[in-house]
Amino acid sequence: MTRHWLKAMEQPILTAVSAVGFPIVVTFYLLTTFQRSMDRLTSQLGELTRELQRIK
Repeated sequence: MTRHWLKAMEQPILTAVSAVGFPIVVTFYLLTTFQRSMDRLTSQLGELTRELQRIK
């Protein structure tokens, strides 16, 4: 299953690299991944805040 996904992503990634360059593609990937991590962290902090307020 992982190989199929990898094969399906190969062409768009190669197209992006040839169009804008490897550093830009890597930067976009890292920023996207970082943003998802920050969104999860924000959500978890909100849940923690609500729980702490509830037990006060």
